[in-house]
Amino acid sequence: MKAYMNWSGGKDSSLALMKIMQQKELELSCLFTSVNKTYDRISMHGVRRSLLEQQTLAIGLPLETLELSEQPTMEEYETEMSKAVQSFEKRGIKNTIFGDIFLEDLRTYREEKLKPFDIKVHFPLWKIPTDVLMKEFIDVGFKAIVVCVNGNVLDKSFCGREIDE
Repeated sequence: MKAYMNWSGGKDSSLALMKIMQQKELELSCLFTSVNKTYDRISMHGVRRSLLEQQTLAIGLPLETLELSEQPTMEEYETEMSKAVQSFEKRGIKNTIFGDIFLEDLRTYREEKLKPFDIKVHFPLWKIPTDVLMKEFIDVGFKAIVVCVNGNVLDKSFCGREIDE
């Protein structure tokens, strides 16, 4: 079964992709990312396109992007996303993967928007406790740098540090 991975460039996407690749039930066709074309960064996390391209080369999957304006409206986003999903559907790609863990409303939104296209949605990290996921992330050798912190939870000195135990 062909699938595309909704790639954010972050740690959860990395771990979700690894889990899907290990299961070998889905044939991954590409990584799919929305990019803010004004800033040339991934819309979700602000990762620079140059790093995105390095990630996809290292992973070995083709990259497809949804190019969005600086401040897209929800209508613009959904229209452009529908075009992209139709393109996947026409190529026989009937599965998609997200790295979401806990946000019920976001999961429901994704499932509802993809239902008309008969795209099956997979959430390989769903409801796994974050401490378990972080231990697995570190144990398998992934590396990530803290780029933003909530000052109510962590001191700003954590910015720029590699995530560790």
